[in-house]
Amino acid sequence: MTRDIASLVAAADRHDADAFAQHLTPDVKSVFANTEPVVGQENVKKATTAFWDTIEGVSHHILAIHESGDTVTVQFDIDYRRKDGRTVTLPVCNVLTFEGDLVSVSQVYADLAPLYA
Repeated sequence: MTRDIASLVAAADRHDADAFAQHLTPDVKSVFANTEPVVGQENVKKATTAFWDTIEGVSHHILAIHESGDTVTVQFDIDYRRKDGRTVTLPVCNVLTFEGDLVSVSQVYADLAPLYA
């Protein structure tokens, strides 16, 4: 496994929780927007799946990737397909800390209010 951001987001776009979790350390810490931190690969997988259950689909569009040591910052436009058929596009930034090729910390900066409005 490498620091393959494209593969990580492709798994999210497919809602493939198993492939998504393969990019995470066993003790990963994930904070999505203003939610409480979720710790542990299995817990992050469950929380991610629960989020995916609230939407019809998602498409990540990578705008920029910046790397500095073990930190990778990714800027996205993300198309969220709602259950009512509407698509909401939101700007999102994800700061990822890696241990080797796996994500040990994921901090997603996003305002999800428009998604559920």
